[in-house]
Amino acid sequence: TSTMASKIVTLFAGPLMPTAIEAWLGQCEDGFAIYASTKTEKASDLSIETKIRLAGTNMQKSTMAAWWNAGRTEYLGLTSWESFEKQIHNRFMPKGYKMVTLCTFFLCAQNQQPFLDYAASLADARTALGPTIITSNIYKYQLLFHSH
Repeated sequence: TSTMASKIVTLFAGPLMPTAIEAWLGQCEDGFAIYASTKTEKASDLSIETKIRLAGTNMQKSTMAAWWNAGRTEYLGLTSWESFEKQIHNRFMPKGYKMVTLCTFFLCAQNQQPFLDYAASLADARTALGPTIITSNIYKYQLLFHSH
């Protein structure tokens, strides 16, 4: 089963930061979608419980592993994947992290750092917020007007 699990859901080894958590949750969803589209006719669909268990058992950071172990029974009783994602957000995403990330994005400037480092910092902040909050034009303007 661990081989199957690792093929569907990758390990979350950190860091415990919003961008890493969001990326991992997205990878989980991609894994579920790939499984659904490539499974054989005889293979069963992944139940909500199975999706949650696959994700939970792949939380390798000690803080997340302890959280999973303490609440496993409760989480496995949830009725949707989205409910589990919300539990993860409530526990591991700082309150107001989107506002902090938005401030980080707009205060980001190249200053003395190499351009590629500046561009990577800006891209990380945008990724954390999503393309609907920071449109491509706003991203380009910020990138151009705050580089030197």
